[in-house]
Amino acid sequence: MDVTEKMLDGAGAGHLPELLSTMGGRELQTTLLETFALRAGNLAASDVLRQYETSEFTTMCELGQRDIIRFEGFAADTIPPKFDLVELPPVTALGSNSVFSNVSQRTVMATSRNTEVIADGVTALTLEAARRRRQNDGGPVENHLGTFHREMRTQQHVRPGFTTHFHALSLVSSEKVALPDEFKSRTFADHTATYLDIIQNAGVLGYEANNIEVALSNVRVMSLLVAAMGLDKETLLKNTRTPGFDAFKFCGVPLPSKVAPGDLEGTAESLPSHLHNIARPLAYMGRSFAETVDRIHTTYGSKVSVVFDLGRHAGMGYYQDLAVKITATNAEGNSYPLVDIGTNDWLAKLLNNKQERLITGGMGTELFMKKFRQTA
Repeated sequence: MDVTEKMLDGAGAGHLPELLSTMGGRELQTTLLETFALRAGNLAASDVLRQYETSEFTTMCELGQRDIIRFEGFAADTIPPKFDLVELPPVTALGSNSVFSNVSQRTVMATSRNTEVIADGVTALTLEAARRRRQNDGGPVENHLGTFHREMRTQQHVRPGFTTHFHALSLVSSEKVALPDEFKSRTFADHTATYLDIIQNAGVLGYEANNIEVALSNVRVMSLLVAAMGLDKETLLKNTRTPGFDAFKFCGVPLPSKVAPGDLEGTAESLPSHLHNIARPLAYMGRSFAETVDRIHTTYGSKVSVVFDLGRHAGMGYYQDLAVKITATNAEGNSYPLVDIGTNDWLAKLLNNKQERLITGGMGTELFMKKFRQTA
Protein backbone atom coordinates (compact mmCIF):
# COMPACT_ATOMS: atom_id res chain seq x y z
CA MET A 1 0.00 0.00 0.00
CA ASP A 2 1.54 3.35 -1.03
CA VAL A 3 1.32 6.62 0.92
CA THR A 4 -1.68 7.89 -1.05
CA GLU A 5 -3.65 4.70 -0.42
CA LYS A 6 -2.88 4.87 3.31
CA MET A 7 -4.27 8.39 3.44
CA LEU A 8 -7.35 7.45 1.45
CA ASP A 9 -8.30 4.53 3.70
CA GLY A 10 -7.42 6.44 6.87
CA ALA A 11 -4.73 4.01 8.03
CA GLY A 12 -2.23 6.78 8.52
CA ALA A 13 -4.52 9.66 9.39
CA GLY A 14 -2.84 10.22 12.76
CA HIS A 15 0.54 10.68 11.14
CA LEU A 16 -0.40 12.64 8.05
CA PRO A 17 2.60 15.06 8.11
CA GLU A 18 5.02 12.14 8.39
CA LEU A 19 3.28 10.30 5.58
CA LEU A 20 3.33 13.32 3.30
CA SER A 21 7.02 13.90 4.02
CA THR A 22 7.87 10.43 2.68
CA MET A 23 6.35 11.20 -0.71
CA GLY A 24 8.58 11.88 -3.66
CA GLY A 25 8.78 15.53 -4.67
CA ARG A 26 6.64 15.18 -7.79
CA GLU A 27 4.02 13.04 -6.03
CA LEU A 28 3.73 15.51 -3.13
CA GLN A 29 3.46 18.42 -5.53
CA THR A 30 0.65 16.75 -7.44
CA THR A 31 -1.19 15.93 -4.21
CA LEU A 32 -0.93 19.47 -2.85
CA LEU A 33 -1.88 21.08 -6.15
CA GLU A 34 -4.98 18.93 -6.37
CA THR A 35 -5.84 19.61 -2.73
CA PHE A 36 -5.65 23.38 -3.13
CA ALA A 37 -7.54 23.22 -6.42
CA LEU A 38 -10.37 21.43 -4.66
CA ARG A 39 -10.35 23.89 -1.76
CA ALA A 40 -10.35 26.89 -4.09
CA GLY A 41 -13.20 25.35 -6.04
CA ASN A 42 -15.34 25.42 -2.91
CA LEU A 43 -14.75 29.12 -2.24
CA ALA A 44 -17.18 31.89 -3.06
CA ALA A 45 -16.06 35.39 -4.06
CA SER A 46 -17.01 36.61 -0.58
CA ASP A 47 -14.68 34.00 0.97
CA VAL A 48 -11.75 35.28 -1.09
CA LEU A 49 -12.44 38.88 -0.05
CA ARG A 50 -12.78 37.86 3.61
CA GLN A 51 -9.41 36.10 3.51
CA TYR A 52 -7.79 39.06 1.79
CA GLU A 53 -9.13 41.44 4.44
CA THR A 54 -8.19 39.32 7.46
CA SER A 55 -4.90 37.59 6.62
CA GLU A 56 -1.74 39.30 7.85
CA PHE A 57 0.04 37.89 4.82
CA THR A 58 -2.11 39.85 2.36
CA THR A 59 -1.99 43.17 4.20
CA MET A 60 -0.93 46.05 1.97
CA CYS A 61 2.35 47.82 2.74
CA GLU A 62 1.87 51.17 4.51
CA LEU A 63 4.36 52.84 2.20
CA GLY A 64 3.62 54.10 -1.28
CA GLN A 65 5.55 52.47 -4.08
CA ARG A 66 6.99 55.80 -5.23
CA ASP A 67 8.60 56.27 -1.80
CA ILE A 68 10.06 52.76 -1.89
CA ILE A 69 11.46 53.18 -5.40
CA ARG A 70 12.91 56.58 -4.55
CA PHE A 71 14.70 55.38 -1.41
CA GLU A 72 15.96 52.11 -2.86
CA GLY A 73 17.18 53.90 -5.97
CA PHE A 74 19.17 56.23 -3.74
CA ALA A 75 20.51 53.27 -1.76
CA ALA A 76 21.46 51.40 -4.95
CA ASP A 77 23.50 54.41 -6.09
CA THR A 78 25.26 54.40 -2.69
CA ILE A 79 26.23 50.73 -2.80
CA PRO A 80 29.74 50.21 -4.28
CA PRO A 81 29.68 49.08 -7.94
CA LYS A 82 31.49 45.84 -7.12
CA PHE A 83 28.14 44.51 -5.88
CA ASP A 84 26.05 42.92 -8.59
CA LEU A 85 22.49 43.94 -7.68
CA VAL A 86 20.19 41.15 -8.84
CA GLU A 87 16.40 40.75 -8.97
CA LEU A 88 15.35 37.63 -7.07
CA PRO A 89 12.35 35.46 -7.94
CA PRO A 90 9.51 35.37 -5.37
CA VAL A 91 10.47 31.86 -4.21
CA THR A 92 13.61 29.86 -3.57
CA ALA A 93 14.53 26.23 -2.93
CA LEU A 94 12.71 24.45 -0.10
CA GLY A 95 14.86 24.39 3.04
CA SER A 96 16.93 27.45 2.09
CA ASN A 97 16.74 28.72 5.66
CA SER A 98 16.19 25.70 7.92
CA VAL A 99 18.93 23.57 6.32
CA PHE A 100 21.58 26.29 6.65
CA SER A 101 20.80 27.55 10.14
CA ASN A 102 18.61 27.12 13.20
CA VAL A 103 15.71 29.01 11.58
CA SER A 104 12.56 26.90 11.95
CA GLN A 105 10.90 25.76 8.73
CA ARG A 106 7.62 26.60 10.47
CA THR A 107 8.42 30.31 10.21
CA VAL A 108 8.84 30.08 6.44
CA MET A 109 5.94 30.00 3.96
CA ALA A 110 6.32 26.83 1.91
CA THR A 111 4.50 26.47 -1.41
CA SER A 112 2.74 23.56 -3.07
CA ARG A 113 5.56 23.20 -5.61
CA ASN A 114 8.44 22.19 -3.30
CA THR A 115 9.70 25.75 -2.93
CA GLU A 116 9.35 28.44 -0.26
CA VAL A 117 8.61 32.15 -0.35
CA ILE A 118 11.86 34.03 0.25
CA ALA A 119 12.14 34.79 3.97
CA ASP A 120 15.77 35.94 3.99
CA GLY A 121 17.38 37.48 0.94
CA VAL A 122 20.90 36.50 2.02
CA THR A 123 20.19 32.76 1.80
CA ALA A 124 18.87 33.16 -1.74
CA LEU A 125 21.94 35.22 -2.66
CA THR A 126 24.19 32.57 -1.11
CA LEU A 127 22.62 29.92 -3.35
CA GLU A 128 23.29 32.17 -6.35
CA ALA A 129 26.89 32.69 -5.23
CA ALA A 130 27.31 28.91 -5.01
CA ARG A 131 25.81 28.46 -8.48
CA ARG A 132 28.21 31.02 -9.93
CA ARG A 133 31.20 29.41 -8.25
CA ARG A 134 30.23 25.97 -9.61
CA GLN A 135 29.70 27.31 -13.12
CA ASN A 136 32.95 29.24 -13.09
CA ASP A 137 35.28 26.83 -11.34
CA GLY A 138 38.79 28.17 -11.62
CA GLY A 139 37.53 31.69 -12.38
CA PRO A 140 37.22 34.67 -10.02
CA VAL A 141 37.19 33.56 -6.39
CA GLU A 142 35.21 36.60 -5.20
CA ASN A 143 31.47 37.24 -5.42
CA HIS A 144 29.64 40.35 -4.24
CA LEU A 145 25.87 40.19 -4.63
CA GLY A 146 23.00 42.37 -3.44
CA THR A 147 19.26 42.74 -3.79
CA PHE A 148 16.22 44.67 -2.64
CA HIS A 149 13.40 42.24 -2.00
CA ARG A 150 10.10 41.88 -0.15
CA GLU A 151 10.64 39.08 2.36
CA MET A 152 7.95 37.01 4.08
CA ARG A 153 8.23 35.54 7.58
CA THR A 154 5.34 33.82 9.31
CA GLN A 155 6.23 34.32 12.99
CA GLN A 156 4.18 36.75 15.04
CA HIS A 157 5.49 40.30 15.53
CA VAL A 158 4.39 42.46 18.45
CA ARG A 159 6.84 45.35 18.18
CA PRO A 160 5.53 48.41 16.29
CA GLY A 161 7.02 48.71 12.82
CA PHE A 162 7.70 45.00 12.36
CA THR A 163 5.43 43.11 9.95
CA THR A 164 5.21 39.65 8.40
CA HIS A 165 6.37 40.93 5.01
CA PHE A 166 8.74 43.81 4.40
CA HIS A 167 11.26 45.30 2.00
CA ALA A 168 14.90 44.68 2.88
CA LEU A 169 18.34 45.19 1.39
CA SER A 170 20.61 42.14 1.42
CA LEU A 171 24.33 42.08 0.63
CA VAL A 172 26.67 39.07 0.55
CA SER A 173 30.38 38.79 -0.14
CA SER A 174 32.26 35.55 -0.62
CA GLU A 175 35.82 34.57 -1.37
CA LYS A 176 37.79 31.35 -1.60
CA VAL A 177 40.79 31.81 0.64
CA ALA A 178 42.74 29.51 2.97
CA LEU A 179 43.17 32.07 5.77
CA PRO A 180 40.03 34.13 6.39
CA ASP A 181 41.33 36.93 8.64
CA GLU A 182 42.09 39.49 5.94
CA PHE A 183 38.82 38.74 4.13
CA LYS A 184 36.81 39.23 7.31
CA SER A 185 38.61 42.42 8.30
CA ARG A 186 38.20 44.02 4.87
CA THR A 187 34.66 42.82 4.20
CA PHE A 188 33.19 43.82 7.55
CA ALA A 189 34.66 47.29 7.12
CA ASP A 190 33.22 47.55 3.58
CA HIS A 191 29.74 46.29 4.47
CA THR A 192 29.46 48.37 7.63
CA ALA A 193 30.57 51.51 5.79
CA THR A 194 28.04 50.88 3.00
CA TYR A 195 25.08 50.65 5.38
CA LEU A 196 26.27 53.67 7.37
CA ASP A 197 26.58 55.69 4.16
CA ILE A 198 22.97 54.84 3.29
CA ILE A 199 21.67 55.74 6.76
CA GLN A 200 23.71 58.92 7.09
CA ASN A 201 23.17 60.25 3.58
CA ALA A 202 19.42 59.51 3.50
CA GLY A 203 18.92 62.97 4.94
CA VAL A 204 18.76 64.28 1.38
CA LEU A 205 15.48 62.37 1.03
CA GLY A 206 14.06 63.61 4.31
CA TYR A 207 15.15 60.82 6.67
CA GLU A 208 16.83 61.45 10.00
CA ALA A 209 18.72 58.92 12.14
CA ASN A 210 20.28 59.90 15.47
CA ASN A 211 22.42 58.13 18.07
CA ILE A 212 23.72 55.63 15.52
CA GLU A 213 25.50 52.78 17.26
CA VAL A 214 27.61 50.03 15.70
CA ALA A 215 27.84 47.00 18.02
CA LEU A 216 30.63 44.53 17.18
CA SER A 217 30.38 40.97 18.48
CA ASN A 218 31.63 37.42 18.37
CA VAL A 219 28.74 35.00 19.02
CA ARG A 220 31.27 32.32 19.97
CA VAL A 221 31.78 34.19 23.24
CA MET A 222 28.21 33.48 24.32
CA SER A 223 28.31 29.94 22.89
CA LEU A 224 31.40 29.15 24.97
CA LEU A 225 29.83 30.64 28.09
CA VAL A 226 26.69 28.55 27.56
CA ALA A 227 28.83 25.40 27.42
CA ALA A 228 31.19 26.32 30.26
CA MET A 229 28.59 27.65 32.70
CA GLY A 230 25.69 25.42 31.79
CA LEU A 231 23.53 28.38 30.76
CA ASP A 232 19.99 28.06 29.45
CA LYS A 233 20.52 28.45 25.70
CA GLU A 234 16.86 27.93 24.86
CA THR A 235 15.78 30.83 27.08
CA LEU A 236 18.52 33.03 25.64
CA LEU A 237 17.37 32.37 22.08
CA LYS A 238 13.75 33.06 23.02
CA ASN A 239 14.80 36.52 24.22
CA THR A 240 16.83 37.60 21.20
CA ARG A 241 14.18 40.21 20.34
CA THR A 242 13.17 41.16 23.89
CA PRO A 243 13.89 44.89 24.40
CA GLY A 244 16.28 45.53 27.28
CA PHE A 245 17.17 41.86 27.81
CA ASP A 246 20.76 41.58 29.12
CA ALA A 247 22.11 38.06 28.66
CA PHE A 248 25.03 38.58 31.07
CA LYS A 249 22.79 39.85 33.87
CA PHE A 250 20.23 37.11 33.26
CA CYS A 251 22.90 34.40 33.38
CA GLY A 252 25.02 35.91 36.14
CA VAL A 253 28.10 36.43 33.97
CA PRO A 254 30.44 38.79 35.91
CA LEU A 255 31.35 40.92 32.89
CA PRO A 256 30.07 44.13 31.34
CA SER A 257 27.81 43.29 28.41
CA LYS A 258 29.23 46.17 26.34
CA VAL A 259 32.67 47.79 26.37
CA ALA A 260 34.28 50.62 24.41
CA PRO A 261 36.91 49.66 21.82
CA GLY A 262 39.68 50.98 24.04
CA ASP A 263 38.56 48.77 26.93
CA LEU A 264 38.30 45.44 25.14
CA GLU A 265 41.92 44.39 25.64
CA GLY A 266 41.81 45.19 29.35
CA THR A 267 38.58 43.22 29.74
CA ALA A 268 40.14 40.18 28.05
CA GLU A 269 43.24 40.39 30.26
CA SER A 270 41.30 40.65 33.53
CA LEU A 271 38.89 37.74 33.03
CA PRO A 272 38.06 35.59 36.08
CA SER A 273 39.81 32.22 35.98
CA HIS A 274 36.62 30.32 35.13
CA LEU A 275 36.10 32.52 32.04
CA HIS A 276 39.56 32.26 30.49
CA ASN A 277 38.11 30.19 27.66
CA ILE A 278 36.65 33.35 26.08
CA ALA A 279 39.95 35.27 26.06
CA ARG A 280 40.89 34.12 22.54
CA PRO A 281 37.56 34.92 20.86
CA LEU A 282 37.61 38.35 22.53
CA ALA A 283 41.12 39.04 21.22
CA TYR A 284 40.16 37.73 17.77
CA MET A 285 37.17 40.03 17.73
CA GLY A 286 39.38 43.01 18.53
CA ARG A 287 41.85 42.21 15.73
CA SER A 288 39.20 41.42 13.15
CA PHE A 289 37.22 44.61 13.70
CA ALA A 290 40.20 46.98 13.98
CA GLU A 291 39.78 48.17 10.38
CA THR A 292 36.03 48.65 10.88
CA VAL A 293 36.59 50.74 14.01
CA ASP A 294 39.28 52.85 12.35
CA ARG A 295 37.15 53.52 9.28
CA ILE A 296 34.12 54.55 11.34
CA HIS A 297 36.16 56.91 13.50
CA THR A 298 37.88 58.40 10.46
CA THR A 299 34.72 58.86 8.39
CA TYR A 300 32.08 59.70 10.96
CA GLY A 301 33.89 60.73 14.12
CA SER A 302 31.44 61.33 16.97
CA LYS A 303 28.39 60.94 14.68
CA VAL A 304 28.58 57.15 15.07
CA SER A 305 29.41 55.36 18.32
CA VAL A 306 31.16 51.99 18.39
CA VAL A 307 30.94 49.37 21.14
CA PHE A 308 31.91 45.73 21.55
CA ASP A 309 28.80 43.78 22.51
CA LEU A 310 30.24 40.86 24.49
CA GLY A 311 26.89 39.45 25.54
CA ARG A 312 25.28 39.17 22.12
CA HIS A 313 23.26 35.96 21.92
CA ALA A 314 21.17 36.73 18.83
CA GLY A 315 22.66 34.83 15.91
CA MET A 316 23.91 31.74 17.76
CA GLY A 317 23.38 28.94 15.24
CA TYR A 318 23.00 31.46 12.42
CA TYR A 319 26.32 33.27 12.37
CA GLN A 320 29.64 31.47 12.49
CA ASP A 321 31.46 33.91 14.77
CA LEU A 322 31.75 37.65 14.07
CA ALA A 323 28.68 39.87 13.80
CA VAL A 324 27.74 43.55 13.52
CA LYS A 325 24.51 45.26 14.53
CA ILE A 326 23.62 48.86 13.68
CA THR A 327 20.88 50.63 15.62
CA ALA A 328 19.63 54.21 15.49
CA THR A 329 17.09 56.48 17.17
CA ASN A 330 14.40 58.33 15.25
CA ALA A 331 13.01 61.82 15.84
CA GLU A 332 10.51 60.47 18.39
CA GLY A 333 13.35 59.01 20.47
CA ASN A 334 12.59 55.38 19.64
CA SER A 335 15.53 53.07 18.92
CA TYR A 336 15.37 50.43 16.19
CA PRO A 337 17.76 47.73 14.92
CA LEU A 338 18.39 48.54 11.26
CA VAL A 339 21.30 46.39 10.07
CA ASP A 340 22.74 42.98 10.92
CA ILE A 341 25.90 41.49 9.38
CA GLY A 342 27.81 38.31 10.15
CA THR A 343 29.95 35.39 9.02
CA ASN A 344 28.31 32.18 7.79
CA ASP A 345 29.55 28.72 6.81
CA TRP A 346 26.75 28.16 4.30
CA LEU A 347 28.86 28.48 1.16
CA ALA A 348 31.45 26.08 2.55
CA LYS A 349 28.66 23.54 3.13
CA LEU A 350 27.13 24.06 -0.31
CA LEU A 351 30.45 23.65 -2.14
CA ASN A 352 31.97 21.17 0.34
CA ASN A 353 35.05 23.36 0.72
CA LYS A 354 36.05 24.97 4.03
CA GLN A 355 38.02 27.66 2.16
CA GLU A 356 34.81 29.22 0.82
CA ARG A 357 34.28 32.23 3.11
CA LEU A 358 31.02 34.13 3.37
CA ILE A 359 29.76 37.31 5.03
CA THR A 360 26.09 38.23 4.77
CA GLY A 361 24.05 41.16 5.96
CA GLY A 362 20.81 43.01 5.59
CA MET A 363 19.06 46.29 6.30
CA GLY A 364 15.38 46.71 7.08
CA THR A 365 14.77 49.37 4.44
CA GLU A 366 11.00 49.39 4.93
CA LEU A 367 11.40 49.77 8.69
CA PHE A 368 13.80 52.66 8.10
CA MET A 369 11.43 54.35 5.65
CA LYS A 370 8.46 54.03 8.01
CA LYS A 371 10.14 55.09 11.24
CA PHE A 372 12.87 57.55 10.23
CA ARG A 373 11.08 59.83 7.78
CA GLN A 374 11.03 63.41 9.08
CA THR A 375 7.55 64.83 9.53
CA ALA A 376 6.72 68.41 8.59
